[in-house]
Amino acid sequence: MRQTRSLGPLLLVLLLAAARAQAGQTGLPSAAMESRFSEIALCVATLEREVKSDLHAKPTARERDQWQLRLESAFALTGDAYLKGLSGDESKALLHAAKTIIASWPEQRLRSQAQSCHAQGQSLFNQASGLEQLIVRKAATRLLDKELAKLPPPPVD
Repeated sequence: MRQTRSLGPLLLVLLLAAARAQAGQTGLPSAAMESRFSEIALCVATLEREVKSDLHAKPTARERDQWQLRLESAFALTGDAYLKGLSGDESKALLHAAKTIIASWPEQRLRSQAQSCHAQGQSLFNQASGLEQLIVRKAATRLLDKELAKLPPPPVD
């Protein structure tokens, strides 16, 4: 049986594209776009790595909320990049390259970058409509639940 993918992220992209088209926003030149997409890929890779490295099987409500917010920022940044013309194949290549780049970064640089990226993502998220925020929130929740399910169960005391 073939699995179907959630339409949430696609719907978000379409909704944001329609809103921006109505506002008459134009795209950036392609060289600037590539640079911007590379920066976004670094942000998404950094936020993803931060969340995944902090995950454990028995999170507190506060930890889970923080992970959720970080993932919402990553989804908001990704959705914005798609709206600005990033293709699916290009995004995969950029994200792979970004993960390779950040693999050698010291922890302090990762934390600093994650904080900056989180602020950028939350700014985009806060500018989104209620429906767009709902879509991003649900996508982040699904990813967090999926990653937590991958963890081994905590030891029984």
